[in-house]
Amino acid sequence: MPVPQDTQPQQPTTAKERVLQTLAQWLVDGTLEPGERLYDEQLSRYFQVSRTPVREALQVLAEKGLVEILPGRGTRVTPIDLASLRQSYPLLSHLHGYAVRLAFPLVNDEVIRELKARNLELYHCLSTGDQLRTQAADEQFHQVLLDLAANKYLSAFISDLSIHIARTEVQFFKHNEFRSQSVQGHEQIIDALQRRDLEGAVQATEDNWMLNFHLVIEPALRKLEADRP
Repeated sequence: MPVPQDTQPQQPTTAKERVLQTLAQWLVDGTLEPGERLYDEQLSRYFQVSRTPVREALQVLAEKGLVEILPGRGTRVTPIDLASLRQSYPLLSHLHGYAVRLAFPLVNDEVIRELKARNLELYHCLSTGDQLRTQAADEQFHQVLLDLAANKYLSAFISDLSIHIARTEVQFFKHNEFRSQSVQGHEQIIDALQRRDLEGAVQATEDNWMLNFHLVIEPALRKLEADRP
């Protein structure tokens, strides 16, 4: 089976998809901050579309828990839910571990080369200081195995969880030395796959996700809790 070559988001084909993709990106990169108000009319003018695709896009984001629609008062970007984040990381780590299990029988030399290339791209991104580019490179490494797993339900579930986590990581991963841990973690995943060690690859994948949580996110969440009145 050929390695998926295109891990970039597909270009939106409708006005709703264009609005949705842009708003989702703004939520991840911090352009839209927690608690910020959004108004249909302003968004409609910005995107040069009618209010219908704007409302449809906002409804999708509301269903994902990223915004809250307030009847007659616009839409509000939801705050970061600390308790949910603590639950999301272990779940996401297990889901990616399951993706490795599904992908494992299809891993060959071509897949290994692609994983190494993605990890090298992450390594190069670390030197740029570009937080969003680095985050994307990190995600693209795991996307290779997720695409190989070819389970649309698993992919959808991971996608919904990942956008919440991405919002947090962009806010808290201020120093790329923490991301460098991901490069090392990816090397351990690749090594296990090359040795045909399924359980080792699954464990390395889950450990990679949880290491980021324990090093950066958990301390940041504790600080947020301490700062809240």
